[in-house]
Amino acid sequence: MADGVELQLNSLKLEANSYKKLEHFGKAEKSILKALELRPEDNGFNHELAKIYFKREKYLDSLEILRELSKKIKRRQILFKDIAMCYYKMNELEKALEAVTVSLSEDSTNISSLYVEGLIYKEMGKFSDSMSSFSKLLKIDSDNRDALYQLGKIYHQKGKYREALESFDKVLEFRPRDNEVLKAKGISHDELEEYKDASEALKKSINVDDEIVFNDRGVALSRLGYNHKAIDSYRRALASNPKYSICWFNLGKALFRVGDLKAALTAFQTSTELNPNNRSAWNNRGVTLRQLNRLEESLDCYERALALKEEYAWAWHNKGYALELLDRPREALESYKITLEHKPDSSEHGGAEWEKLKKDTEVAIARLKKVIGE
Repeated sequence: MADGVELQLNSLKLEANSYKKLEHFGKAEKSILKALELRPEDNGFNHELAKIYFKREKYLDSLEILRELSKKIKRRQILFKDIAMCYYKMNELEKALEAVTVSLSEDSTNISSLYVEGLIYKEMGKFSDSMSSFSKLLKIDSDNRDALYQLGKIYHQKGKYREALESFDKVLEFRPRDNEVLKAKGISHDELEEYKDASEALKKSINVDDEIVFNDRGVALSRLGYNHKAIDSYRRALASNPKYSICWFNLGKALFRVGDLKAALTAFQTSTELNPNNRSAWNNRGVTLRQLNRLEESLDCYERALALKEEYAWAWHNKGYALELLDRPREALESYKITLEHKPDSSEHGGAEWEKLKKDTEVAIARLKKVIGE
């Protein structure tokens, strides 16, 4: 019974996260409220509800939960950072600053809290303090996009357009299609009367589709079972960045689920060509080849996956199944046995996934033992 409740809670949490990525916050709220019916005092789910209320601009409701949680939880750094953001959105800046100060008193190097502190000082017009907060953050994480962008905006407000451009260009080194930064860069060039550079930056911003947004949207849609919509989202991401290897991998999984095996294989092949170190892509490529009855080729893929991680239980199981279909029962049995030796870390695969694989593997071992006569 307890395991059943845990599975239900995990399912509701995944569902809520998927709705949040799609910005369907009302549906995410319903999922979390269902979870809280099963476990009303759960701090994690209550915190999730507070974050959803924040996204829905229900700041007072969010604050009420966060204040209550702050009485129960000893490590309050994240809670007070979230409390600060509620006050910030309500334009109660002194209270926001007080809350983020509590957060930073528990961890003075926390990136999220330093960022919020910088935002609050910026809104107060205390630009030197704001820049100090963002600079502290960048000493810890030199490629923090948000801090660099905010620094650039402050420089622009102070009329230091060349310094602003330096901050924006640092972001564009690792996020060359960042729409917001490209627009800000164009405006700074315009202030410097560098009209050609301004026009170029603004044109780029108009033509950009954010591949990360569309990939994440596809993942969320796929988790909710909307695979055809997910495929459209992945294709839009890839139109913006054809070398986005993880998106090719995600596209392959969605195409596989809707039964378009040839297109799925192409997607997995592209993913492994762009990133040969993605063991899951090799494993999925192998599964797709198996479904297309190209068994010897599938074995090569499982070997590539296992070369990247010898303890990869799913690849051992799939290798065993391919060997079984090739009528190589003793080799298949050995692969199945090795599968059971490699229980994955819970952070990599959920307990339910492992339990299903374990059960399927045990059934296969029993089946092959009968065939071999053991």
